[in-house]
Amino acid sequence: MQELVGQTLGQYQVIAQIGKGGMSTVYQATQGSMKRSVAIKVLPPNLMHDDKFVSRFYREVQIAASLQHPHILPVFDFGEHDGLLYIVMAYVDGGTLSDVILQGQMTSNDILRYTDQMAAALDYAHRKGVIHRDFKPANVLLDGHGNTYLTDFGLAKMSDSSQLTGTGILGTPSYMAPEQSEPGDLTIAADIYALGATVFQMLTGRVPFEAPTPLGVLMAHMTHPVPNILQLRPELSEAVQLVIDRAMAKSPALRHASAGEFTRDLQAALGNRQPITQTSEVPQSGALLMTNTLGQIIFADQSCLKLLRRHQSDARAIMGKALHEVFGLERKLTEQWMQRISQSGQLATQEVTIKDAKGTDVSVMCSAIATRDDKGVLVGADFTLRALQKREPSKSDSQGSVTRIDTTDETFIQNYFVKQMNALRAALIQWGGKRLGSNLDNIINDTAQRNVWPVTIHEGQVQIDQQMHDLDAYRALLAKAIAYAVNLVGKKIVIKAMQAADSQLDGRILQVVSSLRVYDLFEVL
Repeated sequence: MQELVGQTLGQYQVIAQIGKGGMSTVYQATQGSMKRSVAIKVLPPNLMHDDKFVSRFYREVQIAASLQHPHILPVFDFGEHDGLLYIVMAYVDGGTLSDVILQGQMTSNDILRYTDQMAAALDYAHRKGVIHRDFKPANVLLDGHGNTYLTDFGLAKMSDSSQLTGTGILGTPSYMAPEQSEPGDLTIAADIYALGATVFQMLTGRVPFEAPTPLGVLMAHMTHPVPNILQLRPELSEAVQLVIDRAMAKSPALRHASAGEFTRDLQAALGNRQPITQTSEVPQSGALLMTNTLGQIIFADQSCLKLLRRHQSDARAIMGKALHEVFGLERKLTEQWMQRISQSGQLATQEVTIKDAKGTDVSVMCSAIATRDDKGVLVGADFTLRALQKREPSKSDSQGSVTRIDTTDETFIQNYFVKQMNALRAALIQWGGKRLGSNLDNIINDTAQRNVWPVTIHEGQVQIDQQMHDLDAYRALLAKAIAYAVNLVGKKIVIKAMQAADSQLDGRILQVVSSLRVYDLFEVL
């Protein structure tokens, strides 16, 4: 690009270059007619040869210029001069949010103030039908008073066809939602995800995922769970992790409905909750409980049993019971939960007080995600519980430790798991057609991905990528599959199919897998 410092660009006298990126160079300039400083973003001259891009440039920048909000950087002018496309914006001299993050740990008050302003700008743009698509700290400018201004609205969308990023990728990998790596229209959920990633960085000084290549970063966003923020900032509360987890959920439907909603949750987590002391009582990944469509429990992992101060032998006793009975809550409340999950696909994170087996009140953060079939019909719900206070261990807690399995036993259990999944799938296909078999694959894949279990099923082929060493993963997936199959083809058919599969297995395998207790589920279905 030609040297512009000291030159005149239209009515603008270019003073200095203040920034340079892959798709543009930014200059400080003076607008003579208004006697004010402005920032001019100049795009590469080669883009002038692309008529489609030029047309799109004008359309998108006109949209950006129409956004009038206190925390969106104003666009004053745009056009072309001597073979160059340019955009004229307000000039602010406080640097970027990236600069602030690099200076060191930020206070909670500053994080909340910045987030509130950024969220207000995003919500305004979203109401206007505009998605930023490349939200990141470098696109958040600051003035001398520390107020934020979002910039580059619309430019990320233009890079889709012109490949201004040099990679053909729409967005910046460190902040990109998983769906941005795939074809299809984006929703405001992509901006919510990027805001969550930005807040993660403000809290920790690090982006959520790092890798040697941009593709590696993208794959991490698509496949890896959100890093445990408490390992980097142990003084934070578990509630903060829950808020970030939701904002950066892999599925767009599971994220906050708006940037403002995310900010309110963050304010509550940072401002109204004392730090949680992590104990062996409940692991940081949370306790898992699964229900059928009626809100009856079909699975509770050992962490959940420990949270409820129940023995492992109590697992059978709570199977088939309604949520309100096990949690000691009003029936109307849990029925509202299930209705909300059925309608929206999730239960937003909320604090609730449940009762354990001793009748003691336990404050927990509770959230849930729906499992659906290919027609969108609710199949069940997965609840995650996290304790909000330290609890004294009871004598019974030691009996609820996670059951670990050695390599030999796990091989037997994996063989059994594969055999029974194939048997259930075959029964569903026989009595309901191939669609039901595909539905089972999708349900198991969704459940495994949600809980970061390395299990996938594709057209009946089961793959377990690594050793899990934990019976709960196998129990949970089998429970979900059995409950789904019983609901569609009936208990007798499912039992018969599973018993036929058992008859083909070695007695040593059956002895080992008896610890899974899969047939207990039939007593309550």
